[in-house]
Amino acid sequence: MLHYAPNKSIARVAGQCRPASDWVDASMIIGIISDTHGFVHRAVFDAFRGVDAIVHAGDVGELGVIEQLKTIAPTYAVRGNIDGGDLYSLDKILYQSFDGVRVTVTHNAGDLIRPAWDIESRILTRPTDILISGHYHAYWCAPLQTSTGRILWLSPGAAGNSGHHQQRMALRLTIADKARRTGDIVNDIQLETVKFGARGEA
Repeated sequence: MLHYAPNKSIARVAGQCRPASDWVDASMIIGIISDTHGFVHRAVFDAFRGVDAIVHAGDVGELGVIEQLKTIAPTYAVRGNIDGGDLYSLDKILYQSFDGVRVTVTHNAGDLIRPAWDIESRILTRPTDILISGHYHAYWCAPLQTSTGRILWLSPGAAGNSGHHQQRMALRLTIADKARRTGDIVNDIQLETVKFGARGEA
């Protein structure tokens, strides 16, 4: 079933991401975080232990956040609307391949009700399997039908203490080994939500 979206070339498809289980034939594990606003909870280090890379979807807040994340794994970050100074040099849109899975990262691509009107012409300008965005301090995982095919749209919620969210959280994305991939990104990943307590708690 296709759902209406303001940009008529794009539609949301009903569906759920696969929850994490005990895959033993995983290719890579990616930590996904956003909207830290200068704060990294100590639980992030445990949550992201063993990941192969970290993606930060913007509103980093301070350069020290990226430096801390880099002590865990290689970190890829984009610039959010609060990121100035040393963070202004970050790209607003990042294109990165993780073992053949093509990921596009930006801070604000709209939300599930109102995707950015130019999401395809401005953001999804390269072949993409997974779109990661932040800004809304909300978690979602939704298949997204674009004019060129179905992709997966992830928002990891917010991990910092600033904002309107109730719960600090992030994601662990597991990518299937190439030998068992189906060609449908919704079936080729598993997702685990990781929570760090209520906003503002120690």
